[in-house]
Amino acid sequence: MICTVAVWGFNFVATRIALEVFSPVQMAFARSILTLVILLPWWKPFKPISTKLLAAALSIGAVAFYLLYAAIGMTESLTTVAVGTQLLPPLTALLALLFFQERISSRKWLGILIATTGAVYLAGATTSMLSVMALGLTFLAVLFYSAGSIIIGKSTSVSVWRMLAWMSAVSLIPLGLMTAAAGPLYPDLGLMQVQHWLAFLFAVVLSGILGQAALFYLYGKYPVSNVAPWLLLVPLFVGFSSILIYGESISLSLLLGGAIVLIGVWVQYRGTSPHIA
Repeated sequence: MICTVAVWGFNFVATRIALEVFSPVQMAFARSILTLVILLPWWKPFKPISTKLLAAALSIGAVAFYLLYAAIGMTESLTTVAVGTQLLPPLTALLALLFFQERISSRKWLGILIATTGAVYLAGATTSMLSVMALGLTFLAVLFYSAGSIIIGKSTSVSVWRMLAWMSAVSLIPLGLMTAAAGPLYPDLGLMQVQHWLAFLFAVVLSGILGQAALFYLYGKYPVSNVAPWLLLVPLFVGFSSILIYGESISLSLLLGGAIVLIGVWVQYRGTSPHIA
């Protein structure tokens, strides 16, 4: 999970770089195409999956990713969107409680609260104004992703790789129609430089495929409430990746906010048995 959140933290910067030439819907559409091409051997279209899994795949592949890309593209502060994604652990834990009857201890809720407070502090310490619309889109993206990821992670009927392939396949038509309605299906290739190609590949392969595969695998192996809290570390990695790419200085606010997030994660896992943590 530490490797996964590190990749997802840098993915915010990679996505911002790719969105210099892609529109959000072009990015989501191109992502679905490339993912399906890579995972085509696992797709098996003539062996259908359940309606519930199809709905979960659509909610992530077509809705959640598009909304997240739109949120990143409309705000100058990556931390704004990163803070919004910190609703993922509590929403995921709540949905797991409601639909899978997973017991969540008060210690875990306290840890989530502390870590979320640290993430909010990080955002409040930035010089950019928080975008209400960007936060709203991020909340919707997190809601769709939380619901879809729990259903997929708890299913044992379909492998992770096949599920990711289906996620891209069912997203092609709605995203293709949305992209065509908004303008060209793909960006101006003349504007694509090396950094844009590398950022796009990072967002699709490392973050979109490998990162999601790791999360779905862990959701299936361990209780959701033990896995999801690690996602609270994402803003910390977003901050450090912004420093590395954009040359931002390390501020006391970043260090303090990151420390609060780490304390929140520690509170959740204090006393947890090693085979679960």
